[in-house]
Amino acid sequence: MQTNDLMKQWAEANQNMMESIKQLGEINTSVMSKLNEQQMGVINAYMEGVSQQLDSMKDVSNVQDVVSQQTKLAQDFSEKMLENTRQSMDVLMQTRNELTGWLEKGVENGMDSINKATNKAAE
Repeated sequence: MQTNDLMKQWAEANQNMMESIKQLGEINTSVMSKLNEQQMGVINAYMEGVSQQLDSMKDVSNVQDVVSQQTKLAQDFSEKMLENTRQSMDVLMQTRNELTGWLEKGVENGMDSINKATNKAAE
C-alpha cells in the first residue's frame, strides 16, 4: 500500500468520523430542545391550573361546589399531564429510531473502510 493511499484512507476515515459526531450532536440538540418544550408545557399547565383554581374559588358558595371545582381541575390537569407524557414518549421513541439509524450507518461506514483497507492491502 502506498503512503498516498494510506493518507487518503486516513483522511476519509477522519471525515466520516467528524460527520458522524456532527450528526450525533444534531440528534442530541434536537431531543433536548423537544424535551425542553415538554417541560415548559408542564410548567405552563401547572401555572394555568393554579390560576384556574384561584378563579374557581371566587364563585363557590358551599363545600360541594369546592369539591366539584377541585375535581374538575384535577381531571383537566391529569389529562394535560397524560398528553404531555405521551408526547414525551413519542420524542424518546423518535430519538431511539434516530440513534439506531445513526449507529447502523456508523457500523456500515466502518465496515466499508475496513473492506477498502483490506482490498488495498491485498493488491
